[in-house]
Amino acid sequence: MYKRPDGLYEKVLTIDGVRLPPFRGKTEKAVMQKILEYTGKVQKGRLFSEVAEEWKEEHFKTIEYNSKKCYSPACRRTVESFGNMHIKDIKANAVNSFIVKFSKQGFSQKTVSIQLLVLKLIFTKACVDGDIEINPSTYIKVPKNLTKTKREMPTFEEIQIIKNSTTCSFGLFAYFLLYTGCRKGEALALQYKDIDYTTQMIKVSKSAYYVGNNAEIKQPKTQSGTREVILMNRLSNILPKGKPEHYIFGDSQGNPITAKKFLVMWKKYCEETGLDLTPHQLRHAYATILFEAGLDEKDAQELKGHSNISTTHDIYTHISKMRKAKTAELLNNYDG
Repeated sequence: MYKRPDGLYEKVLTIDGVRLPPFRGKTEKAVMQKILEYTGKVQKGRLFSEVAEEWKEEHFKTIEYNSKKCYSPACRRTVESFGNMHIKDIKANAVNSFIVKFSKQGFSQKTVSIQLLVLKLIFTKACVDGDIEINPSTYIKVPKNLTKTKREMPTFEEIQIIKNSTTCSFGLFAYFLLYTGCRKGEALALQYKDIDYTTQMIKVSKSAYYVGNNAEIKQPKTQSGTREVILMNRLSNILPKGKPEHYIFGDSQGNPITAKKFLVMWKKYCEETGLDLTPHQLRHAYATILFEAGLDEKDAQELKGHSNISTTHDIYTHISKMRKAKTAELLNNYDG
């Protein structure tokens, strides 16, 4: 330690081969106090909140907007629970207790899974950065028997209403989802040039999503998301024609509709028809059509754009069980 010309005391340290910025103070005691505070901080390591914020800043640059919307509340909850703890001090039992407690608050299995995933990603970064040697969340699992968010299939009566309501506000959009199985974003991103009336095919190669009120267009996350869907005759006969670059379900200028506009139009459609459905439920209804038409699971997977055959299998199994239940009801009600 030496005294500088300006009267301040200064000491330079090298720790693990790294030369640190000088420690300065008005007295030697003040300099030593700063050194003690620094070395103590190094021994304890970084706070969880520091690692989490750094992970968020790096990771959110690589994921899509909708993924950010899912991860943000999960990241916020982890910081609220572990933020002031040194990441070295967080053990597996604390992580498990957090997940168990969180799962008992009525959240779905998917929400709890995302919460655990975010925790694991943050701790993985801490391992890579050298903050910790063992990831305390490695063997933590989502508790069993949590609620799975499944929307019911539309009933036969509801499907008939959709078929007969194409002239209602936004009725063609609902009808289109019913007979193509497109996701909402995929349908909103379709342009007239994507419809081939010669081959009777619809090219699905992009999707609309919303940042605030404005629509953005993105490419599919997986290769299976880019596909061709059969244009059924009943749909081909009522689809309007337009300029190739215009969006089929766009505004009056042919641009993608805003988030607010979509909500207003869908709400109006439900009010006019008396239906209480989501667009995604109509995608399930399309699966019912494929099932009843006799298409096997592999063909259904391709038409629906599922990346895994297991997803299609689960839906087909669910439809099959519903049909058996309906058959049992008919038999039990038959009096001979």
